[in-house]
Amino acid sequence: MMTPIAKTVTVPLSPEDAFRLFFADIARWWPLESHSVSGKSARLTVEPHKNGLLIERGPDGSEHIWGTIIGWEDGKYAAFSWHPGRSEDEATVVTVSFKPGADGCVVDLTHGGFDILGDTADAVSRSYLTGWNMVLGCYCSAVTQVHTPA
Repeated sequence: MMTPIAKTVTVPLSPEDAFRLFFADIARWWPLESHSVSGKSARLTVEPHKNGLLIERGPDGSEHIWGTIIGWEDGKYAAFSWHPGRSEDEATVVTVSFKPGADGCVVDLTHGGFDILGDTADAVSRSYLTGWNMVLGCYCSAVTQVHTPA
């Protein structure tokens, strides 16, 4: 069994605001030009409830389901299947939690379940190891754009 990827960032927001930026405002910060099926002109939305979908809509009207919400606690936690550009039967699982910390909100992201991918599991896991660094870097950049220190 492969060890899940674990990433942590701390942002100067409340857990509720950090959660809202991560999910409700995902289109503001997600790097669609490099991390999408359709490219930079795509739109990304998250349906904010259990069984909701993560949906990329291409400029031609095409829809690509990236995953399904399997756990949702507004302002605190979300878990979802993850298969952008792949079939649902190749889905891995991502969890993201938002907890108060000394310097704001601690955002913990875990991505696991790569064993389902068989022979490609190791390569896919390695690509996500660096991919999540970039994606979370974009998220942190968006935080600094919306956060004005007191």
